[in-house]
Amino acid sequence: MTYELCMKSFQSCKATNVYCGLVIMIKLCIVVCAIFASTWAERRFIDPFRTVFDPPTEFQPLTTDDVKTAWIDMPIDHFDPQNRDTYRMRYMYNDEFFGGNGSPVFILVGGEWDIVPGWLRAGNMYLIAQENRGHQIYTEHRYYGESLPYQNLTTENLRFLNVDQALADLAYFIEDLKQTPRFANSKIVLYGGSYAANMVLWFKQRYPHLVVGGVASSGPIKGQVDFTGYLEVVHSAFSSEGGSGCISTIRQGITETIAAMRTAAGRQSLEKAYRLCSPLKYDSPFDLGVFSGLISWSFSTSVQQARPGTLIAICNNFANNVYGTTPMEQIGGYIASTRNLPADDCWDIDYESYVERYRTRNDNSRAWYYQTCTEYGYYQTAPRVGTVFDGLVWLSVPFYVDVCKQAYDPKFDEAFVSDAVERVNLVFGALQPDVNSTINIHGAIDPWHALGVHDRDLKEGSPTITVPRASHCFDMQGWRVSDTIAMTNAQQFARRTVAQWLAD
Repeated sequence: MTYELCMKSFQSCKATNVYCGLVIMIKLCIVVCAIFASTWAERRFIDPFRTVFDPPTEFQPLTTDDVKTAWIDMPIDHFDPQNRDTYRMRYMYNDEFFGGNGSPVFILVGGEWDIVPGWLRAGNMYLIAQENRGHQIYTEHRYYGESLPYQNLTTENLRFLNVDQALADLAYFIEDLKQTPRFANSKIVLYGGSYAANMVLWFKQRYPHLVVGGVASSGPIKGQVDFTGYLEVVHSAFSSEGGSGCISTIRQGITETIAAMRTAAGRQSLEKAYRLCSPLKYDSPFDLGVFSGLISWSFSTSVQQARPGTLIAICNNFANNVYGTTPMEQIGGYIASTRNLPADDCWDIDYESYVERYRTRNDNSRAWYYQTCTEYGYYQTAPRVGTVFDGLVWLSVPFYVDVCKQAYDPKFDEAFVSDAVERVNLVFGALQPDVNSTINIHGAIDPWHALGVHDRDLKEGSPTITVPRASHCFDMQGWRVSDTIAMTNAQQFARRTVAQWLAD
């Protein structure tokens, strides 16, 4: 029920006072209206860093049976021969281009998301398979989507969620695939984006005999707990695309927001501008961390999903006061618009509720946050170099790590997380991976490229391509009219290089 409808009921209630008693009924109607006014809006939450891998926009409609789903029984623990437990790992495949026995196999590696058939119907790997008469496969990462070793993702049950086991899943899968006569002599090529790009590089390092090469798109291969570089790139992206005027508006809006926290009147204006469901807990640094995340994660999402022209459009909206009048209103309006907040919804900024969702739900987000606590960090903290986000000091390591302690285990403190990240960097070489026959692709405005090798080749035969104005996993999509020549060249280079691997 909307507030306007509630008030109509109130007027009707006044008209009936002859029968029900004027004073009692008016008070009752006021109470009812107040309740509806505060609860009609749906309370919305935000989720910080998990990549959502939507299929290419140009994928073929679901009118044929070209993509099929299958399952393989996979060991839960590849490193303990006494543990014979298995789970069912899901994968999808498309053999419409397969040229027959011995033709190549292209495996799209799944990450922290559900696999979907659209990625086997369009995109750069689809074109590679078409050009090389290849069989396409899309594997689902353990603990994500429907590939669940356990239905209940307790901390104890999550102990087998790590990249070592996931890479072993891929090795086991390829070995099993090779038992099929038509694939026995097939060359295998991997393709992966984001966290799955890490897996492509690390798989080629750990199991080089199983694949001839791999394409890694936007891989943040260095784990880092205090990841200030992420928001530094977000700042740079808006600056390079939108210019000084755009950055000035964002800076003024965030500065005005922080200043508004200091007075009662300012707080009321803030809560209205950002469409909060209830007043912030201004004395709680972790609640302010969630609120700061509403701001920073919204800007970073726009950058991470950017194509040429999309950030310019946002900056033009700022310049034309599309999102609001004052700088703070502009920021709040931008967040509501880009995150598609309906007119009758509001943001629920409550740290305890935020943690509770990670503690109790059995989904991809709980699984991925666990991996940040036990392997990667990746915590997008406030920069300290003069960016528009520097003032959001509540985006701190203690804020992110407290979720680890509360949602999983009290022992997951800062020391634990730091040691876990250092282990992964030590095992896989951080920014010095020893890999042959790989293509390492980055977008210059992708915030994740700050944790990848973007300024040099990995080694001879393993080139790096960093493309201006491109963002996260741009090369995995098919061609778009907004793409730059450099973006298209990167996609074509990957296809030519893969063809050379197969010809050798």
